[in-house]
Amino acid sequence: MAKDKGAKGKGAKDGEAAVTPMEEWVARARGLGLVIGFIVSFYVCRGQGFPLADAVLRGLLGAAVLSVVSWWSALLVIQALMRAAAAQSQREAEQAAALRRQADEVVSRRGAAPDEAG
Repeated sequence: MAKDKGAKGKGAKDGEAAVTPMEEWVARARGLGLVIGFIVSFYVCRGQGFPLADAVLRGLLGAAVLSVVSWWSALLVIQALMRAAAAQSQREAEQAAALRRQADEVVSRRGAAPDEAG
């Protein structure tokens, strides 16, 4: 029983999987797309003189479309951020390796000629 609790992940409750920050941001973007899509579609349709029922249905369709668009856009943005973070990490690792090599060269020069120092 204790092994099962540890396998669920930090912050999980009674069989729920832990939500990652990426999932949270994607869900927020999708929800915002739903709301904005409905509002824009509904008000455009009402402004064009559509009956209330038709405007609501078209608003729901607009919400679904903008939800998919915002979901896809959020995934693309997160993917770009992850690639940028990986590239930055690689650059930092290369800089650290270059500094280590430079420090090793300085130490080896000091150790190679001890009689020149005195």
